[in-house]
Amino acid sequence: MILVLSTYPDRKSADEAAQSLVEKELAACVSIISIAQSVYRWKGKLEKSPEYLLIIKTTEKAYPQLETHIKNTHPHSVPEIVYLEVKGGQKAYLDWVNESCNSSARLLRVPLDLSALKRASEPPSELRSAKKPKTLS
Repeated sequence: MILVLSTYPDRKSADEAAQSLVEKELAACVSIISIAQSVYRWKGKLEKSPEYLLIIKTTEKAYPQLETHIKNTHPHSVPEIVYLEVKGGQKAYLDWVNESCNSSARLLRVPLDLSALKRASEPPSELRSAKKPKTLS
């Protein structure tokens, strides 16, 4: 399990990000910490901004897609996206996070019965046995 930290400039974008990450199974849970004051330098100028901190509970396996999703949807051109490895915790909780973030991967491992697809692509038996119509030359 890892914790991903990302800040958002307003409550609306933070809420949308949290919901989207959980819906897409990229995160098991997202906690939103209301209004943190960030102080930073941007393009040579000292800035102060109120921000919403997202604490995202996910897995290393889900991280690449999660990072891409945040970069593609975040309102900032250079969003904060950092993660911390969790070295321990309650086993049941860690298992839940792992299961919540990887259910789509489990779906991909389901074996497919391709014979049904082959049968669907063949013409019905009455057409296979029917004589071909004569063509005019």
